[in-house]
Amino acid sequence: MHWLNDGPIPEDRMRLMEKFGDVLTIAGGPVGMRRSYVTALRYAIESQWPDDDVVYFCEDDYLHLPDSLRSLQAVAEQSGVSYFALYGLTPEFANEKEAPGAFAYPKHWKVLPPIEAGGVQWVHGVSTASTFGARLGALRQDYGIFRQAMFPFRHRFLDHETCVVYQGRYPYHDKEYVLGPRGDFVPGLRGVVRAAVLVPFRLALTVRAGMQSRHPHPLYTAAPNIACHAEVGVMNPGRDWDAVAEDARRWAIEQGLMAQATA
Repeated sequence: MHWLNDGPIPEDRMRLMEKFGDVLTIAGGPVGMRRSYVTALRYAIESQWPDDDVVYFCEDDYLHLPDSLRSLQAVAEQSGVSYFALYGLTPEFANEKEAPGAFAYPKHWKVLPPIEAGGVQWVHGVSTASTFGARLGALRQDYGIFRQAMFPFRHRFLDHETCVVYQGRYPYHDKEYVLGPRGDFVPGLRGVVRAAVLVPFRLALTVRAGMQSRHPHPLYTAAPNIACHAEVGVMNPGRDWDAVAEDARRWAIEQGLMAQATA
């Protein structure tokens, strides 16, 4: 395990990190979300690890099932899949912000067959956030896509578009070139100006998707999810995440990794 820290870390947490892996601190930090993400990507692709290895990027606000990484290992060994989402929307399991039944594949999306590995069902996913697994060979080839999807904004990167493009699919259709994906358009004059500025970037991503279609790198998502973004409103159904969290808390206390809370 490699811990990448952007800025100072409390001493007790640092001791925990040092116990379970290598600790790396970004020089001159904190540098912010986007630059720290780029640092993590470059750390992986510039390593000496083989192209067929799988690296798992994990943000600091995720909850995992106890055997989630073993499940990732199983699907990686049993398939030639390039990208893996332990957390992500699927047609059957959508969160409060994407109500069940509201999920839809993008226009012209061709769904690849599901995969069963290690007792977990993996389905062809559309996109995920910045917590994901990647086969290093694919990630090295696709790094330019990740960077291109960061250009339009100073403090934001386009996770959804990144995932769609590296799969060789078009991220926008019809009026989405102006309005963006559902819920992206900002009403008012500011939104109109913003949309006009973004059109060239969206066209450029579409061109990149066309180029990528010759060698797509599919993303597969665990359904139901085996990890969860621990933020109310975006916790996907299919698991009792309260029970998972309580189980993790009890385990951490038993291992001496955290103190028992007292009233």
